[in-house]
Amino acid sequence: MFSLWLGAYNQGLAYAGLALGVYLTLRVLNFADITVDGSFALGGGMAAVLITNNINPAVALIAAVLSGALAGCVTALIHTRLGVNDLFAGILTSTGLYSITLRLMDRSNIPLIGLDFGLDSDADWALALSLVVLGLIALLALLLATDLGLALRALGNNPTMARANGVSGAKGLTIGIALANGLVALAGGLVAFYQGFADVTMGLGSLILGLGAVIVGESICRPRTIPMALAAVVLGSILFRLMIAIALQLGLEPVDLKLITALLLLGALTLGRLRLPGLADGGRRL
Repeated sequence: MFSLWLGAYNQGLAYAGLALGVYLTLRVLNFADITVDGSFALGGGMAAVLITNNINPAVALIAAVLSGALAGCVTALIHTRLGVNDLFAGILTSTGLYSITLRLMDRSNIPLIGLDFGLDSDADWALALSLVVLGLIALLALLLATDLGLALRALGNNPTMARANGVSGAKGLTIGIALANGLVALAGGLVAFYQGFADVTMGLGSLILGLGAVIVGESICRPRTIPMALAAVVLGSILFRLMIAIALQLGLEPVDLKLITALLLLGALTLGRLRLPGLADGGRRL
């Protein structure tokens, strides 16, 4: 039983980059970005291809981040330069990324079982993933407190006023969406390493998983500051995976996983609408 919970904890940490990326686009930039479905699989595929060619895992993950950031730039440019709706821009990029990822991998699935990551047990994975996620939270908190971070937050809150104060909407969105998809691609690489394979369809439904983590974390923690919000999102990712593990432990079939995810997200949305005495509205953008 303990190994089940530890595995769910590790999965939650591996998916934390996805949740943080969705938080950046959804809460900070107020941009509905579906690119994450494609960049998640792209990151997993990129990391898997490189590590099976004897590239250092850290270098493989950096390459995954860069590939995801490039995908985010494409979506941002389609939206800002061509004037395409944010949702449709993300759909276009995500659709194209499926073929790109398949070409990159040269097959639909790359097994990673037997490769040495230097992590021999779930406890080792838990420690390594915890350090990575804590580092991501610290870096993002610092970034969002800088002038650049404040400009990104201003674009999400009031783009008209931000532009009137000299903030470039096109550059800001490009940087923010690229950063978000870089985090998502990092999550794709970590998930591929942890689960032992990369699949071209592994990004299907990633937006829903990231959104679920954001909503669960905000509903429970009701954060009032950016660092608290980032920590809440990571906590939401862990709790979301734990809830799925509990549902499967109770006897639900793996084929019902998508239905379980949808119901959990619906429950989190309902919880988010509740007003708890003494707590601010969890849906307020920070």
